[in-house]
Amino acid sequence: MSSINYHKAQPNDIEILVDYRIEFLEEYWGKQSAEIRNALQSSLKDYLAKALEENNYICYLAKSGEELVGIGALVVRQQPGSFKNPSGKVGYLMNMYTRPAYRRKGICKQLLNLLTENARSQGITAFELHATPDGEFVYKQEGFKLHGEPTYRKYVD
Repeated sequence: MSSINYHKAQPNDIEILVDYRIEFLEEYWGKQSAEIRNALQSSLKDYLAKALEENNYICYLAKSGEELVGIGALVVRQQPGSFKNPSGKVGYLMNMYTRPAYRRKGICKQLLNLLTENARSQGITAFELHATPDGEFVYKQEGFKLHGEPTYRKYVD
């Protein structure tokens, strides 16, 4: 296996980012209809074009040679400050995904470090994420702790 190279996503990477987001989501939620996939692709392209330009979406890609093997992203959220985070800026980590053949090789850890370093250079000191059972180990290893507050969600049609 060749060495892994990392680069920060740019606007010309949007198609790759969309494809990988859908691959990640379908691995987690299962295959979706073409209609749902197409609607999501369109929405993601619009979102990413704006968010990358405004630096509110930071993403790194991992490649082995020319093959894309991993991805990690961070969404910058601005919310009211708190005692632990007076600025209110939060880096929400998402899309941490490594293709199965490349797992357990430190790729996720490196992507995580690149994302948090980039965010810290923007003054972000609070980070959160939702982890799959497979990903919990690396986040715990990097100092993330399970937060005790319950999260409730509601989706409206």
